[in-house]
Amino acid sequence: MTHAVSDPRSRLSRRTVIATAAWTTPVLAAVASAPLAAASIEPLIVGLTGFGATRCGTVDAGQVRFEATVGDKPAPATGTVAIQLPTGLEFTTGGRTATVAIGASGVAQVPAFRATGTAGAYTITATYQGVVAYAYGSITASPGQVVQITRDVGTSSSNAPQINWSTVPGLTTATVGSISGDQAGSSAGSNAAVLVAGGLVRYWGRNVGSPQTAPGTLQYGGANVANMTFVDAWTSLQDGNNSTGGVATGATGAEVYQWYRTGTGTGAPVVAKVAGIIGTVIAAESNDGFSYVLTSAGLHYWSNATSGTTANATLISGTAGATAISTFGVRESSFVHGGAVLFANGTIRQWTNGHTLTTVAGAPTGIAQVEANSGAIIVRTANGDLWTSGAAFGFSSGGTAWTRRARNVAAFASWAIRNYVGGLYITSTGTMMQFHASTQIPGVSVNYAFKAEAKTGDAAGKAITKVFASDGTYLALASDGSVYAWGGNLDNGTRGNPKLVPSDNVIDLNVWGYHPTAGSYYGGGYVIEGTVC
Repeated sequence: MTHAVSDPRSRLSRRTVIATAAWTTPVLAAVASAPLAAASIEPLIVGLTGFGATRCGTVDAGQVRFEATVGDKPAPATGTVAIQLPTGLEFTTGGRTATVAIGASGVAQVPAFRATGTAGAYTITATYQGVVAYAYGSITASPGQVVQITRDVGTSSSNAPQINWSTVPGLTTATVGSISGDQAGSSAGSNAAVLVAGGLVRYWGRNVGSPQTAPGTLQYGGANVANMTFVDAWTSLQDGNNSTGGVATGATGAEVYQWYRTGTGTGAPVVAKVAGIIGTVIAAESNDGFSYVLTSAGLHYWSNATSGTTANATLISGTAGATAISTFGVRESSFVHGGAVLFANGTIRQWTNGHTLTTVAGAPTGIAQVEANSGAIIVRTANGDLWTSGAAFGFSSGGTAWTRRARNVAAFASWAIRNYVGGLYITSTGTMMQFHASTQIPGVSVNYAFKAEAKTGDAAGKAITKVFASDGTYLALASDGSVYAWGGNLDNGTRGNPKLVPSDNVIDLNVWGYHPTAGSYYGGGYVIEGTVC
């Protein structure tokens, strides 16, 4: 993925832009420092780089760097910086603490370390003369066994859902994937797709034509689709609508495939190869209605093909140089779709119910992560600030304008149904916070001001690395491989607390959830189980 760099001496830390499909792990994250300003003779330390690693891999010495200053001058080479790694990272020489010498230009280099923890967000802490700085980074999953998650259906949103586990046969080398589900009624079910060894796409689900006990392999023209690097899947939320589909791409726009299927029972999905996409692929997302591929040439989209063997994409003018996308497409009583694209200079452009892009005014600078939903745009900046805007926050302090909601945030996940929004974020200390806001949707929600509360329960004392948020169903992954689940949104009178669920060295996970007006909560997901590094 591409990234833009800004001068750390201007107090704008390095920014790395992250694609934010629901399944995506932030491959490279950003940095933050505190305090943000210093008097002329006071010490200061700032982060210069973030980091990214595959689980069980090593980050070389000097890849993570901090800059120490005293007043306007580099800190003297006689000084030292204390480095603290979080649980899930360890120095190759052993332990999680180190004291490093300050080198030329006040730069302190973090020694080589190994990524032994689960997938997700990690924060390295540096301390210089009592001043603290953070380097945000992440671990991506190593291959492992896929285990399906299902939850009981219940009307009590304040209780932790009962989670059931069942191994998906033949999926032992999965790395990333996507899962989605629909509402109660005749079309209730979920569908998933993951990438396995060789870049093959394996899929299963109620509507996709292959049961969990016998996942299918995506094929085109009688041959397996191989060497894929991105995958995303969707399931219609509309009652009575059995359609599902997704997108898979290789490294270039010449390797893009879309699938579609409607109905239950057996039968392979319709697979189309998508033409008209040029450049190197940066991100790919698929929703009910439209699919998107962002490349070095810009953002391409097409209406999902429901038949035939080909589809044609359109390049949206003026999107060259974009670095991340976030899209949505939802059918309930009506169809709404849209999204946002982020550029290296920090500009965000969005579209709603069409593909005419407009520039988002007032967005914060240094954006590292963006998620666009039907009623909100939520971003995390390189220095760890969480900002929101949009109609869902009309009843909250700051209203629909860009408003900072939290500091020292390492990562977040969000969801929205119209102007009803919620999610989770992880702090730099590994604590998880659940948030929620809404403006009135008749028959669905009431005006609810933005609120965030810490979620602990069985996860108390654990370092959370990855969170997945959906409407009414939440999962969290800790650095030691334990998984926690709970139900309910923050507009409930009482709220569930995270409960430990059975797991065996989980390294990554994904979730879906939805509760229709009737009140019943539906959800599920999967985990990837690995081995000890």
